[in-house]
Amino acid sequence: MVLHEPDLGPAEQVIIAVDADSRDTVEAEHLLHELLGSMAGSVVACTHVVAAGDRPHLAISVTVPPDSPDGLAARVRAWSVERSAGAAITRPGASEPELSGPSRLVRGAYAAAVESALGTSGRLVRFPGAEHATGVLTAAELRDRCGIDQVEALGGLPVEDDTLIDTLDFIRPIRRDGQVVLLVQPAAGGVLIPFEVEHQQKCCADH
Repeated sequence: MVLHEPDLGPAEQVIIAVDADSRDTVEAEHLLHELLGSMAGSVVACTHVVAAGDRPHLAISVTVPPDSPDGLAARVRAWSVERSAGAAITRPGASEPELSGPSRLVRGAYAAAVESALGTSGRLVRFPGAEHATGVLTAAELRDRCGIDQVEALGGLPVEDDTLIDTLDFIRPIRRDGQVVLLVQPAAGGVLIPFEVEHQQKCCADH
């Protein structure tokens, strides 16, 4: 299969991407939770919009250190075969990614892996520092504690270091140009809240 996507280059992390043709973020997050289970450690998990093909949908990616147990890759491999999903797995030192599944979905999985490797796109579901993003924090605290590079308010509102953001205990920042960006919007009480709030999720409340 020939994939006309940017070269991933020498991967420093293991990137496991799956395109199961998820219709929305709820389905994509369910897939992430199903595959990750109770896996601990340094994990970066994202959803990715796949615009190519007959209709847009979502793929997912998981980035783990190269010394992580191999159970996740094996689990994804088996899951993808069972569900006829596309999978792309990249490893440090490997000359080519490991690809499997239907061509259309393999392309989506590979595109998600590329976006994760380059940090150019993706919506972060799990990432180091997310556990500290609770309650009301200043923009500086979000950057210092929570792995956020930039807090950006819709409409061009200014965000200073001491600007208060009520995280509502739920943040889903995006990756853009190698940066982790949290989009926020004005709310009652003179604070800002995340642009994406949890009640937009139809379920996953137990995850």
